[in-house]
Amino acid sequence: MLGSPDDWFIYFVHEDKTYNGRGYDHNFRKHTCSHSPKGVVQASELANYLRAGKDECLSCKAGAKRKMFFMIPVYDPQYKTYRVIDIAEFHADSLIADYDKIEKTMQKATKNPEYSIVGEAAFFKQVDKTYSLESGDVEDDVIEAAKAFIGADFGFEELANFREKDDIVTLLSEAVGGIDKSVLPNQTPADDELPAEEKFEF
Repeated sequence: MLGSPDDWFIYFVHEDKTYNGRGYDHNFRKHTCSHSPKGVVQASELANYLRAGKDECLSCKAGAKRKMFFMIPVYDPQYKTYRVIDIAEFHADSLIADYDKIEKTMQKATKNPEYSIVGEAAFFKQVDKTYSLESGDVEDDVIEAAKAFIGADFGFEELANFREKDDIVTLLSEAVGGIDKSVLPNQTPADDELPAEEKFEF
C-alpha cells in the first residue's frame, strides 16, 4: 500500500449504462466530470464537489448521471513499480472497511496505536462482485523497493483524463439518451425538427 484512504484520489465520472443480459448499453461515452478535484483533497474540500456543478461542467448542466470514483496507489512487485487501481465508490467502500479492520487489528497486536499498513504488503481480491483487502506477505526487499514510491506524484489529474469543452460537446451530442441536449452550444436541429418550407405564390 502506498497511501491510506486519505491519500486516495477521489473524482467524479459521468456514466449512464443499463445491463441488457449480455453486456451494457451506454447512453453516452463514459467521461470524467469537469467538476472534480484535480488532486487529493480532504473531506472538507471534497464537500464542494459532491453536488453536480452545472456552472463548471457541461455534462452536469445537461443532467448526465454522475458517480464517484477512487484511484488507489499501490506497488506491483511483478512490474517493480507503482500502479493505480481505479474503482467505483461501491468497491472503494469495501476496501476502506477492510483497510480499517486490518489496521486496527495490527495496532492491537503490535500494541502500537500509530501502526499503519501504508508501506506494508496487502492483497486485493474479488469477492461477491466487489473487492476485498487482506494482509499480504512479500520479501523484505520488495517492501523496501515499494517504500521508495510513498509520497510520489502519481499523476492523478493526467490519469483522470479531463477533457476539453469541445470534446465534451462532441461526446454529448452523440449521446443516445440520458441528457438534455438543449443546453449544448451550436446545436443544429435534426431534419425532422427543421421548420417546414413555406411556399409563396407570386
